[in-house]
Amino acid sequence: MKIGIVQPRDVEGALRLTEAALKEGAELVLLPEKWVREIEGVPLNQFRMLARTFTAHVIPGAFEDGVSVVAPVFDGNGEVRTIAKKVHLFGKEKGRLYPGDKVISFSFRGVKFGLLICYDIDFPETVRSLFLKGVEVLLVPSRVPKEGIGVWRDYLRIRAIENRMAIINANALDPPEFNGLSSAMIPVRKGNIVDVEMVASLEDREQYAVFNVEPMSYLMFRTERIREYRNVEVEEI
Repeated sequence: MKIGIVQPRDVEGALRLTEAALKEGAELVLLPEKWVREIEGVPLNQFRMLARTFTAHVIPGAFEDGVSVVAPVFDGNGEVRTIAKKVHLFGKEKGRLYPGDKVISFSFRGVKFGLLICYDIDFPETVRSLFLKGVEVLLVPSRVPKEGIGVWRDYLRIRAIENRMAIINANALDPPEFNGLSSAMIPVRKGNIVDVEMVASLEDREQYAVFNVEPMSYLMFRTERIREYRNVEVEEI
């Protein structure tokens, strides 16, 4: 499946790059968290039309709606298929917004996707819950500042390895503090070791990328991990 990441600086760039990614064959396009801070500033109708025109799924990012941080998913009919909510609020979000109480998965063209928002991925149990429901590709819109990108990529890499799933991350571009550097990685076997291969790595500028993700390529060692998994209890003594 062809997936696109769009890393915009403004509304015009978001629409232009999303359309470019779709014209290049992207079947699903992901934008960052809070590239526009509030959902009122997002051209939702234009994104809806793009999804319908190209019969693709478009996640136009994650935004504050006055209650929570939400990420709508438009399907190929231009309808809202689902809305994910950020479960783990970060920093000043905690005093103003309400967290979500569930995580979202959906299937599209034979691939099972999960959708988490930024800080959610810091919590391994949250990602593992999606793994146990069969999620093969995890979509993560984020707004991570430049000083945290190194650690952030460590989180993405480890979650991909431990859960044998592809991780697609669209990170906000809002310089000088937020430098984009979005990425996509898939699990690969290297001899007896499972590591990740970076299939997209964006720079610190307005940009998009379209790339292939084929879950069948990691199905065998993903199935092994599911078979090996044990849910254990802690015995206190």
